[in-house]
Amino acid sequence: MDVMIRSYAKINIGLKVLEKRADGYHDIDSYFHLIDLCDEIYPQLEKSAETKVEIAGNEGYLDKGRDIMEKAALAFSEKSGITFSLKIRIRKNIPSKAGLGGGSSNGAAILKYLNTQFSNPLSSSELIALSLSVGSDLPFFVSGFSAARVRGRGEMVEEVSPLDLPVDLFIPSFSVDTSEAYYKLDTLDRSFSFLPDSLIPLSNECFPNDFELAIARSPLIQSISESYGYFSLSGSGSTYFGLNKKDSKELAESGIIHTISTLLI
Repeated sequence: MDVMIRSYAKINIGLKVLEKRADGYHDIDSYFHLIDLCDEIYPQLEKSAETKVEIAGNEGYLDKGRDIMEKAALAFSEKSGITFSLKIRIRKNIPSKAGLGGGSSNGAAILKYLNTQFSNPLSSSELIALSLSVGSDLPFFVSGFSAARVRGRGEMVEEVSPLDLPVDLFIPSFSVDTSEAYYKLDTLDRSFSFLPDSLIPLSNECFPNDFELAIARSPLIQSISESYGYFSLSGSGSTYFGLNKKDSKELAESGIIHTISTLLI
């Protein structure tokens, strides 16, 4: 029977983008929260004298040789000194470049899978450090937490109590390039501040997403936002999400995909 790994998406409840660091990255302050939207990963692992990675089902997302799952597997092999042949089949449900962390979640899932299959040659701290070398959001997904405050470049992951709320996702037909979003944000004259130390009480005033300073809401998105107690962009976009729905009126879906998910607990 094939092994199947569920690779879950995340939303950002608040996202403060702080000053640009000397290494070109930005420090952040954000609360990451898993949701039950997930990709399905089917790995097949075999012995091999050299490490080889083949991926099927992800061709429309990244060019061959640049897939984050391949990058994660090769990094694990180099760090652990273990060689293998890994074939991966993936069924994508998380949109690409949507601010939901799909690629990072996929890469983290492969790191955890390989470490488990080879009887944990890497400690938890070593796996976190390795995951950061693959991508800034990976440490959260490697942590196994449902919700966490994430700071620094992404390496500071502090577990927090998860929320138990339904969440509505609004995914436009276009995607947002993360590097371009950061560039736009860096051109703005703005102040830097941190998020509150607790998710309660939850409000847009206390938990803003700085990328909304650079990415204007369309009139449709602004209209939808009025139906929620909390409404925000996730990551650098393009997905918006709503929590604490205030009424049950039908929401317009023109030009967007409307998906309903549930925050994990």
